Parts: sequence; C-alpha cells; structure tokens
Amino acid sequence: MTIEEKLKKAGLTVPSLEDLYRTNAAGAHYISHFPVQNLLYLSGTTPRKDGQGYLPGVVGKDLTVAQGYEAARYAALTTLGTVKYALGDLERVQQIVHMIGFVNSAPGFSDQPRVINGAADLFVELFGERGKPTRAAIGCQGLGGNASVEIIATVLFTGADVRPPLARDHFQK
Repeated sequence: MTIEEKLKKAGLTVPSLEDLYRTNAAGAHYISHFPVQNLLYLSGTTPRKDGQGYLPGVVGKDLTVAQGYEAARYAALTTLGTVKYALGDLERVQQIVHMIGFVNSAPGFSDQPRVINGAADLFVELFGERGKPTRAAIGCQGLGGNASVEIIATVLFTGADVRPPLARDHFQK
C-alpha cells in the first residue's frame, strides 16, 4: 500500500504547502526546506487542519496529553506537506532521520515525549521502520501563534530532483 493510500485509509490529508503559505502569511525570513545531498532539512511546522491552526494552546493547561498527541499528528502532516512539495512523491522518503518536537507546556508538565509520540507514531504508521526517527521532545513556554506543538524534521530521500524551497517572506501579511 502506498503512503497516499495509507493516508486516505486513515482519513488524513497532506496539506498543500503553497496553500498553507498563502493563507498563513508570516513575512518571516526563512525557507520551507533545504536539500544537502540526499538529506532534506525542513523548517518547523505546527498543527494545521482545513487551513487553520489546530488545537492551539498550552498542553497541561488548555489541552490534555491526548489532545497534544493529536496536535503532534497534525504537525507531522504539515511536515509531510513540505516533503511532498519538495520531492513530489512521499514514496521517495528513505528514512525520517531526525525529529525535534517542541511542546507548549504548562509549568510542571513533563509528558512531552508522550505528546511528540503523535508525530512519531504517524511517521511509523505511514513509513514503517523507515519512519522511526532519532528525536527529542522539548517543553517550552510559548510557540508562535499559540501553537501547542512544533515539529522539525530531517529526511533522507532517494533520487536527485528537489523543488526549490518556498521563501516565507514572499508571503507577506
């Protein structure tokens, strides 16, 4: 079963990176991704659903661990939107090499790994063993746009063609 078929079966959709950037203008100075040989370095992504921020807030105060887990899944879907834009086909992912997950955490909250499992579990669900990254789960107080989670990933891919990155500052507020 292809990655796209697995997503469809799970009722999930990978968002269009161009649409996300167009509807969520930041005017910030960074790019969506940067390839170095066969490694694709990705900018951080937050949970988005139907073009809107999804499950914003502070985990351990506004959101439960289960809601944070769901937010991390959607942040991972947003990451896959960048991968699909860059590579054209999710089947080109050879390995999710590394992932850092930031959790907007209430004071005293210590279940960041359980929250970030939402992203890691989705990657494994879709890619099997090649979706299992090295990772860190970090608690912080505050993320842009009051996001509950932000994911940063590095992906090993096959083939040579990579679309040029989208620059965030081209989409002004």
